[in-house]
Order: sequence, then C-alpha cells, then structure tokens
Amino acid sequence: MEIDQLLPSYVDNALTRAGVVHAEWNLLILLNGEDLSNNSRWLRAKLGFPDDDKTNTIWIPSDITQISITWSSVMQFSGSLDNLGALIFVYEGRATTDDLESPSTQAVLHEVVRQITLQSRYRFPLLIINFDKAVSNASDV
Repeated sequence: MEIDQLLPSYVDNALTRAGVVHAEWNLLILLNGEDLSNNSRWLRAKLGFPDDDKTNTIWIPSDITQISITWSSVMQFSGSLDNLGALIFVYEGRATTDDLESPSTQAVLHEVVRQITLQSRYRFPLLIINFDKAVSNASDV
C-alpha cells in the first residue's frame, strides 16, 4: 500500500477521534547529516518524493485536514513544529561519538524531541531508522 493511500485514513481517523477538523498535520522526516546515501534516496522514493532532491515537501489530499510530508536535514530544518503529527529520524552510523566538534546523533535526537514536545500541538509518534548494517541497536539513541 502506498503512503498517500494509507496516511490520510490514519490521520483523518485520529483527528476525528480527537475532535480536530480542518487542521494541519505534518509528518517530518529529519536526516542527521547533509548527504543522501543510497538508503536515504530509497526511503525518499518510498515516501513519494521525486528523484530531484530539491522537493522537500509533498502534500497528500485528505478529507478533513491538510497533510504534508517534509524531508530535511536536521541542521537545515527551518519549518514550524506547531502541527507535527509524526517524526521519522534517519541516521547512519553510531549514536554516540568521541568527536567533541560535532554533536552525537543521540544529542541531536534528544534536542529535536525536546523542541517538538515544547511546540507541537499533537502528541507525536517517533520512528528511528539507522541504515548502518554494523550497528543494529537503535535503543542507544
């Protein structure tokens, strides 16, 4: 099943139960890093983004709300978190680092979740994806 068929029914049902109509609901996919790997490109394609790497937001029709899916690197994201309904956090590699110059993936994710918790009107689900085959335990994040 394609996401543009699955997501509207899920969002419409959840918002109807909560008594919210004609609102905005956003799925945010944050990539910890700047470069798109083959795995990230695959995920973008599965979510319905075109191959051009320039399209960062797509809109999905819904009966009762406006649904958008936004793809961004963590450091370049400048959108609103007010109507964030779900977050997918994507990274490759280890969650922690010994490099004092750059924050660890764990620290970045914790700050992202803190900011969203403070700003979003919804309680949001979080999906963490690590594309590194050598590291299989995402609970470190």
